[in-house]
Amino acid sequence: MLKQKFILSYGSKMFMQFVTIAASIVVARVAGPTVMGTIAYSLAYVKMIGFIYDLGLGTAHIKLISDGRDEGKCNSTFAVLKGGASILFMLAFWSMFLSQKFIFDVEFESQIHEYVIYILVGMSVFEAILSIPITTFAAKLEQAKQDIPYMIRGLIFQTLRVVIVLLGGKAIALAFGNFAATLIIVPVYFFLFKSYPFSGFDKELAKEYIKIAAPILILGAATTLTNTIDKVLLQYFTDSEQVGYYTAGFRVGGFILLISRSMSMLFFPMFSRAVAKRDFGFIKDKIEKFERFSFLFIMPVVIIITLFSKDIVLLLLGEQYISSIDIMAVITVALFLTVFNTPYGNLINGFGKFKLTAKITIVNLFVYVGVIFLFLSENLLNLGAIGVAWALLISNVLLGISFRYFALKDAKNLDNKIALKFIVYGILSYLASYYIYTNYFNANAWVRFSFVPLYALVTFLSFHALKWMKMDDWHAALKLFDIKAMKNYISGEIKEKK
Repeated sequence: MLKQKFILSYGSKMFMQFVTIAASIVVARVAGPTVMGTIAYSLAYVKMIGFIYDLGLGTAHIKLISDGRDEGKCNSTFAVLKGGASILFMLAFWSMFLSQKFIFDVEFESQIHEYVIYILVGMSVFEAILSIPITTFAAKLEQAKQDIPYMIRGLIFQTLRVVIVLLGGKAIALAFGNFAATLIIVPVYFFLFKSYPFSGFDKELAKEYIKIAAPILILGAATTLTNTIDKVLLQYFTDSEQVGYYTAGFRVGGFILLISRSMSMLFFPMFSRAVAKRDFGFIKDKIEKFERFSFLFIMPVVIIITLFSKDIVLLLLGEQYISSIDIMAVITVALFLTVFNTPYGNLINGFGKFKLTAKITIVNLFVYVGVIFLFLSENLLNLGAIGVAWALLISNVLLGISFRYFALKDAKNLDNKIALKFIVYGILSYLASYYIYTNYFNANAWVRFSFVPLYALVTFLSFHALKWMKMDDWHAALKLFDIKAMKNYISGEIKEKK
């Protein structure tokens, strides 16, 4: 059943990623990088303090339900605490926004940026409300109830994006489209959530939520800032056009990030239960299987994307996004690093060491911001958007090393043998492929793309020759397309009575 949960989670997000890419091609080509950058910056600006409307309560909710606490009391207490956190978020946001304008006298690039921010703040309030059922579904490992509404909202939003830009709409209209899609999906989530138990607010349980959430708040703040500060600082040092180029670089490689997010929602409650049972064999088995899948089937795709970044950008986005070529290549590798970092960060949290995870993430954030300043400052390297991409890559390398080091101190049956041999293979494979591709396959489009099946054949044959891949790996991959098993899983979860 876990396999169906992962396949549904990643499969639904992969499908939506392709839909998003298709819609983004239209939006990017018609609207241009400045509009793309305006939306990306405004969303990052709002989300920069978005950790306040969670305050670590979501992770605490998953932890307590995973530990078997009374579900009715947990749901009621969580809902009340989340309501209070949402009010606090609004107070904090408007304090930040008004202080910037009227105390520090820092203006936005345009009035349009401000209007877009107003719309996205309103949308964030509804997202905070929706996080109550979504987090509960995650705590109970009910993937279908998370993913089906997610897909519906995504399809509505992407359709609206395309219609809006084709009708001549720009950043403000696109922001309204995002808000509208969020409002439409609210009844769906609460329909799925209506039969869940609520038994009143519990003060003692609320104290436990706060006790667990306190160190996670720091972690949430650091993680949120890490995910948003890049676009905010890039806007500060450059302009919306550069933010647009940087955002475009995420579009193709973004599907890799979905694996990390999907697995985070599964690994944390799963590892929390396994640690409580001291079942370290289970943890080792799941991590090794995930690493093998990542390296055997995802790493080759990452290498191909980096090699063909120019063709991909020019084909999908056009020559106006030529500045995004190198950005996309670097970001794709950086996002892949988050994939095999994911289990180890979640394992540390599964041990209940939220303070340690917070410390690691905070240090990483300071390093990340420092490197961004180094790469963006006019008095230093002044690299623009590509500098932020390199900063992200460096940050993810350091974060992965830290997570692995501390996770292995507690789970001593784990090791880095699988990761190390595949990392070495990946580096050598990329260097060899880059040399062969640029020197012998760079004549025209047909010759260039003939390199893809050749690379795939040589790569998978080498995996078999090194005895790193077996037929069982192919069988596991083919189960991604087991429609009958997926249908039974979704049907069973949606119809399950509470």
